[in-house]
Amino acid sequence: MHHDTRPIQKHPLNVRIFHYILLLSFLPLAATGLILFFKPLSQEAMQLTFDIHIIAGIVMALDAVAFTLMAFDRVVLFIARVFSFSIRDVKWFMVLGGYPQKFLLGKKVPVPPMNKYNSGQKLFGACVLIGGTLLIISGLALWLVPHAMPRDLGYSLGMIHLVAGLILTGFLPIHLFLAVYRFDDFKAMMIHGNVPYHDAAEYTPLWVEQEIVAVNANPHRSSQ
Repeated sequence: MHHDTRPIQKHPLNVRIFHYILLLSFLPLAATGLILFFKPLSQEAMQLTFDIHIIAGIVMALDAVAFTLMAFDRVVLFIARVFSFSIRDVKWFMVLGGYPQKFLLGKKVPVPPMNKYNSGQKLFGACVLIGGTLLIISGLALWLVPHAMPRDLGYSLGMIHLVAGLILTGFLPIHLFLAVYRFDDFKAMMIHGNVPYHDAAEYTPLWVEQEIVAVNANPHRSSQ
């Protein structure tokens, strides 16, 4: 079967840089957060863990703020994509994108056509947007003004920080596994930004039909 390998840009450079910094800050955040929760180390080691947690949190917060200010149009478009919902999303979740059937049974089941992000990626994106915002706000408040807020507010922010962190940490191994499984998409996000046409047409046909083909037909438009 012939594969059309023409490149389609899916992740431009500024998105890839943002993703790199987000990944490199969240991994130590998740690891140190779990250590701070279970407290398995000595007092000196726990203090070092806390310091690493704070530094990584500051890096993640600066990354998010900088990208929002410098690429606000992309942030708005990403929000619109991940919070869109249709019957296709219901059908996608009914078969979980066909991944369990493929991995466990070795068979392929029909999956509803997807746009630039599939339903699982949209759910993860919504969790990152909401959970990441809650992590940054609660983390900064707990770090900068822990004694200047009412006790109940401090407890509530601590619980929000914990729950948001655990949810995102739980999503992380699934996200990493599926990212590597979709290796063309992984290379696009981590290396050159492009996916081959055949990969985009197979996994994101609505994006290709509604946006990529339209761009090719009208060179004055640009796909995002």
